[in-house]
Amino acid sequence: MGKIARCSIKEKPSMKTAAVYVIGIIFGINALVMLSNMLPPLWGGIVSIGIIILTVLLTSYLINRKLAEYIYSIIDDDFLVFKKIGSREKLMLKVKLRDITEITPLKEDREKREKKVKRTYMFSCKLKGKGLYVGKFQEGKHKYRFIIQPNEGFLKALRREIKAQQMKEQSINGEA
Repeated sequence: MGKIARCSIKEKPSMKTAAVYVIGIIFGINALVMLSNMLPPLWGGIVSIGIIILTVLLTSYLINRKLAEYIYSIIDDDFLVFKKIGSREKLMLKVKLRDITEITPLKEDREKREKKVKRTYMFSCKLKGKGLYVGKFQEGKHKYRFIIQPNEGFLKALRREIKAQQMKEQSINGEA
C-alpha cells in the first residue's frame, strides 16, 4: 500500500440545535396531520401523501447534511469518498487521481449551470459557503463533478497527488 491521506468532515450540531430540529419536525408534522384531518376525505388523503413525502425529504436532509460524516481518502492512485452514519461506513465514490481534471472552489465553477456534466455528487455537510470545492473527472464520454469540503492540508495533498499522477501518466505516454 502506497501513499495515504485522509480527511473527515462532520457538522457538529449542538444538543440544543439537534433537539430543536427534531422537536420542530415532530410538531410541524403533527400540525399538518391535524389540519389534514379537517379536510374532506379525498383532499385529506392527498395531503397525507404530501406529508409523507415531506417527512421523507426532511429525514433525508437531516441524515445527509447533519448526521453524516464524509471521509475523503487518497490511497495509492485513488481518490475515495466514504459516507459514515453511526458506525457504518459506505464507499460512495472511487476515482483514479489521473482522471481528475481539476479541483476549484465552488464559487469559481464555470460549469455550474451548464448541461455538460452528467451528474454532480454532493459529499459535504453544507451546500453553500466557503471551503467547498468542485472536482471534475471523466469516465468514458461523460463528465462528472463532485463537491467536497476538505481541510487545507488535505486539499494541498490532493492537488499534489493529482499533479504527480498526471505527470506520471504523461511520462509513460511520452516514452511509448
